[in-house]
Amino acid sequence: MSKHSKKEIPMWAKTGHAKPVTRRDFLSAGIIPFAASIAVPNWVSLILGSPANAQTAVTCDAANSTALIPFVTVNLSGGAAMSSNFLPMNAAGQPIASYSKMGLGNNQVPIEREFGNVPFAGLNNGALLSKFLEGVRTSATAAALANTAFVGIPCDSANDTSSNKFDISGAVTKAGLIGSQLPNLGRSNSRTGINQAAGIVAPPAPLVVNSYSALLTSIGYSATLNTALNTAQKNSLAKLVSNLNSSQTAKLNAVQGADGVKKVLDCAGIKNVDVVQKGAGVVDPRQNAGVATVWNINANTAAGSRDLIFGAMVYNSLLGQAGAAGLELGGYDYHDGSRTNGDAKDRDAGVVIGRILETAKVLGKPVFVYVVSDGSVYSDESDDRQAGWQGDRGSNGVSYMLYYNPAGRPATSGFQIGAFNDNQAADTTFITGGNPELVAAAVFANWCQANKRMDLFDRVANRLFNATQLAQVVKVA
Repeated sequence: MSKHSKKEIPMWAKTGHAKPVTRRDFLSAGIIPFAASIAVPNWVSLILGSPANAQTAVTCDAANSTALIPFVTVNLSGGAAMSSNFLPMNAAGQPIASYSKMGLGNNQVPIEREFGNVPFAGLNNGALLSKFLEGVRTSATAAALANTAFVGIPCDSANDTSSNKFDISGAVTKAGLIGSQLPNLGRSNSRTGINQAAGIVAPPAPLVVNSYSALLTSIGYSATLNTALNTAQKNSLAKLVSNLNSSQTAKLNAVQGADGVKKVLDCAGIKNVDVVQKGAGVVDPRQNAGVATVWNINANTAAGSRDLIFGAMVYNSLLGQAGAAGLELGGYDYHDGSRTNGDAKDRDAGVVIGRILETAKVLGKPVFVYVVSDGSVYSDESDDRQAGWQGDRGSNGVSYMLYYNPAGRPATSGFQIGAFNDNQAADTTFITGGNPELVAAAVFANWCQANKRMDLFDRVANRLFNATQLAQVVKVA
C-alpha cells in the first residue's frame, strides 16, 4: 500500500477536538455577516487586546481571579493639587518647613486626620482646606472610612500628558484579575482606558465605557457582531465559540498567540452563555438598592450619566464580573489664578472615591483604589492658606493608594511612600520619587501583599525592586 493511500487522521481528531467550525455552523447560529467576513469578532479584541500582546496579556485562572482584590484606578487628568489635599511629610514624618508654594501657607498648616492617622490639610476658618477629604466624607459613611487604609506616594511626574507610566491594569490582569463576564473597563479611548501610559506590562485593550449601553452591548455576542440574534442563537454562538480550539481560532484571522485567544475564550468568553441566560440585569448596579442609593441612580437615569457609568463600572469590578476598572475625571488643569474651580474639582474627586469605598461596604467586598494625575500645580509663594493656583508644577505631585476591607481597616506600616523635601517637592532620591513607573510598581507590590500573594509580584514585576527597596515601598502589612 502506498504511503499516500493510507487515510490520514486529521489533527482535530488526534487531539480530541470536535470537527472544525464550518460556515454552516455559523449560519445555524444566525451569524451570516460574520461567516461571510471571517474576521476576528470585536469581543475578542476587547478581551484580548492587540494580537501582538496576545500571549503576554493573558494568565487565566478562574479560581485565582475570584480570590484577588478588585482594583479601581481613578485618573485626575490635567495635574491635580493632590499634595495640597493629603499633606505630605518629610523623611522623618514631620511637616516640611513651608507649604507656601502649595497654596497652604507656612508650616503651621492645620492638620485633619482620617483613615487612622493620615494627615490632610485641615480646618481654616471653619472649613476644610482639603476639599478631597471633604468630598470623601460627603459620600462615604464613617463605617466605610473606618475600614479604609490610605497611603500617599510623592512623585515628580510630567505635566499635561498621557505618557506617565502610572497605569497597572496590565500587571493586575497578568496576575490573574480577570472578569468573569466582562474585560477590563475604561473611560478613555486608550490602551489603558485612562489618560496614563502602562507601567510594568501592557494591558489587554479595555472595553471603553462611554455609556451604560456599552456594557449591555458587550455581554452578548450579537451586539458586538452587529446582528440580531434571538436567545437560542446567542446561546448557540456562545457554545460554538467555547469549543474552538487554538488552530480554529487562529484561522479566523491568522491571530498571533492563538493559545492566548483560547485562554481568553475559556475564561471570559464562555461565561457569556450564563449572561445571555440571566439577561442584562446581571451588570446593572440598579439591581442592588444600596448601590443605586450610593450613586444616586434609578430606572430613569440616562444611559450617558456619569453616575450610572461609574456606578456600573465599579459594581461589576467589585463583583468580579469585570476586570480592573479605570475611571477618568477631566478638568484638573485648573490653574486659573483662583481656588474656586480647583476646590470644586478636588471635592468632586473625593465624592467619587467615597462612593467607591461605600459601594465596597454595601457589597461586602474589598477594593484597592489608586488615584493618579499627570503633574500638579503651584501657587505664588504666600502665607495665604487659600492662595490661587498659578501654573503646572509636576515636582510636587502625589498619588494616592486606598485599601478598603470589610473585615476592618488593613494594617499599614506608614501613611507615605517616600517623602517631600523643604523645596516643597517630592524627594527624588527615594526610589519612587522621580519615576511614575516605579510608583506603579510600588502600588502593585502593595496590592500583591494585600492579597498575600507576593509571588505574583515576583512573577509579573520581577527585578523592578530588590529586597531592600521592596521593604521600603510595601506599607500594607
